[in-house]
Amino acid sequence: MLKLYQFEISPFCDKIRRVLHVKHVPYEVHEVGLLEWQLGTYKKVSPTNKVPALVDGERTVCDSTDIAYYLEERYPEPPLIPRDPRERALVHVLEDWADESLYFFEMRLRLGIAHNCARTLPKLVAHENALVQAVVPWVIPRAIQSQTDAQGIGRKTDEQVVAEFGRHLDALAALLEGRDFLVGAGLTLADIAVFAQLAAARDATEAAVEIEKRRQVAAYLDRVDTATRAPAAHAA
Repeated sequence: MLKLYQFEISPFCDKIRRVLHVKHVPYEVHEVGLLEWQLGTYKKVSPTNKVPALVDGERTVCDSTDIAYYLEERYPEPPLIPRDPRERALVHVLEDWADESLYFFEMRLRLGIAHNCARTLPKLVAHENALVQAVVPWVIPRAIQSQTDAQGIGRKTDEQVVAEFGRHLDALAALLEGRDFLVGAGLTLADIAVFAQLAAARDATEAAVEIEKRRQVAAYLDRVDTATRAPAAHAA
């Protein structure tokens, strides 16, 4: 059986879980501990020390995009990456937008605003021992601030970030005009990638408010969620 190494609250891990659900591929989960990750022992699985990683027998695939393409090749039905060259290119561009842009909004809103961070940290340490749970609230906000400062979004005010996030949502609403999904006639990897980032961002009060203002976007997220959630019998 496939084994997925993950942080449960990571949108990239959520993306891969949902790809597996759509393709009806059974898998088991290994929740990577923060100490396991911080001390580098997880590098035995993923040399980049990034989650997710997928182990399939003797093969290990790291990075959510690489995993998604591996699963598409290994389990081609139902397809999530179109064969048409233009549609395939659009899926690539939109997935990259989700992974490389929306991700930093999710991180900044969910972990960079104090009241949202206070709600998110317990989810991050849910699988950790008492010592890690005590230390993480001191360490994670500083680490997030450092990362988002380096990227640039951490140097913007909360108000600027929320306004820019709203512009991304307006762009998404425009792309969805007259459509159920972003590319072609059905669900693709682009939808799953965008959903995963926005579902994570929705944990932030400000993001949830902005999404609910745009009923077309909220309905789209509900539609993707319904199409990709775990089957009731899934026991991973």
